[in-house]
Amino acid sequence: MIKNITLIILLFISVKYSYSQPSWSYVGTIPAGADINTISVVGNDVIFVAALGNYLYRSLDGGNTWELKNNGLGITGHLYGISAIDSLNCWVGWVKTDGSPASIYRTTDGGDNWTLQWTLNNSFIDGIKMFSLNYGIAIADPVSTGMPFQLRFTTNGGANWYLAPGSPVSNNDYGVLNGFEFLDTNVIWVGSANTSPTTGTCNIYKTTNGINGTWTKVAVMGTATIDGLFWQAIAFTDKNNGMAGSNGGDIIKTTDGGATWTQVTPPAGFTSFAVTNMFGFKDGSNLIRFSLQNTTTGYHSLLTTNYGSTWTEEQLPSPGAANGLYYMQFVNSSLGYSGGKGGTFLKYSTPSTGIVNKLTAPINYNLSQNYPNPFNPSTVISFTIPQGGLVKLSVYNILGKEVAVLANEYHNAGNYNINFDAHSLSSGVYFYKLESGNFKDTKKLILIK
Repeated sequence: MIKNITLIILLFISVKYSYSQPSWSYVGTIPAGADINTISVVGNDVIFVAALGNYLYRSLDGGNTWELKNNGLGITGHLYGISAIDSLNCWVGWVKTDGSPASIYRTTDGGDNWTLQWTLNNSFIDGIKMFSLNYGIAIADPVSTGMPFQLRFTTNGGANWYLAPGSPVSNNDYGVLNGFEFLDTNVIWVGSANTSPTTGTCNIYKTTNGINGTWTKVAVMGTATIDGLFWQAIAFTDKNNGMAGSNGGDIIKTTDGGATWTQVTPPAGFTSFAVTNMFGFKDGSNLIRFSLQNTTTGYHSLLTTNYGSTWTEEQLPSPGAANGLYYMQFVNSSLGYSGGKGGTFLKYSTPSTGIVNKLTAPINYNLSQNYPNPFNPSTVISFTIPQGGLVKLSVYNILGKEVAVLANEYHNAGNYNINFDAHSLSSGVYFYKLESGNFKDTKKLILIK
């Protein structure tokens, strides 16, 4: 079953806008003011935030308002690593305050309730990435040196988290929070941390045939601090070209997928800093955005489109410069979000100014008859919602069994067309049902093969 969603843009009459370049702006702080460790962005506006002190928040409007969503999570702990598929389904890593155990929880109702799925003493959740409702990966620390990294995967939504049999064995190195990157389910890189202050190298791991496949490691030279050497930020733009950064002010690049790495000259004026996070755009632009923490001037946002040959610094609003970009996630090159210290939440977007004289918007809910009907094997289902909210559009067989979910997330007000491909279903009578707020409606469709 394949689906495509088209939003019919609302008609703006007599609108005059002027646009400037995208930039960072301060949205606000999450209510608890706790340090934000990781965020997960779904679409343009749905955001889940994992923070210290067991605070997990969800926003449905791009971070303007937040709801606390931590019912069922462990009581005394912190949240690290989070990944959402839609506004309802989300997975998060939890670590007890004293450092053990580490656990993974899941919600299917937008965070109103959480269920424990996996737990392990003496580990730490460094990151989670769900690629679908069923398949995902988790990066967690080895329980000790000489033991395998906890590289886990699930094929059933987290009901089971299996240890990848090829997980590399720790040689006094451990995972680092958010220190991993991926192109798809096959190509994955994982940075690591060596906590010896006298170390000169630390490993970067890679697989090209999935987390359950073969892993290789490269010992990469860098500058250790009193805490050791951490390759804590990694970003790739394609399977060959990428960069990594350390807590000791090292910036490196690769042109062969991580088989070899070379040092990059830091941006001018940066001599004592840590690379805290990176994001690589896989759109052909070669753009990699960096978050740097300078020991004297605070946090900075820099970007390069040629892997460090030249750099451009972007101005941060004062709360961002003071509290940092702990973790960035971008929807596209002109829309992204970041969380930082003290709950600071920033947005990267194109500001606009202008006057809107009139807006023609839908005023009623409506579920239209699919077209064509009968159909084989695809048809279009159209619906209208007059206000933003959670929308579920499902297909049922004649026995009332749900056979497809075409939408199950937050939608802004508007008119929507959804293409329903029923190639995997047999001929017969089916029903599709729209639910949004207090509105419910059901219509019949006929598949003839």
